[in-house]
Amino acid sequence: MQGKSNNILKFAQMKIVEFLRIGNELLKLMSNFGLKCEDYKYIEMYDEYSRLRSNGEKTDYILAVLSSKYKISESTIKRVIRRFSKEVNC
Repeated sequence: MQGKSNNILKFAQMKIVEFLRIGNELLKLMSNFGLKCEDYKYIEMYDEYSRLRSNGEKTDYILAVLSSKYKISESTIKRVIRRFSKEVNC
């Protein structure tokens, strides 16, 4: 268990630029695909949206439910759904 805490400590002592260097290529790809670093926050919401749609729920109902649950605007949900639904073109 000590090894895990040492790794966390190493990250805590890193400078931001050092952390960016580690994921530089991945960050470039994310940027090229129109992804934002904070998009990770919306993965669960997107999965729930997809599940509700596949169950036949109406979009307006889904937007209202998710907006209330995740405390974000319906327009933000629409933007995220649009962004997450795009195909990745290399």
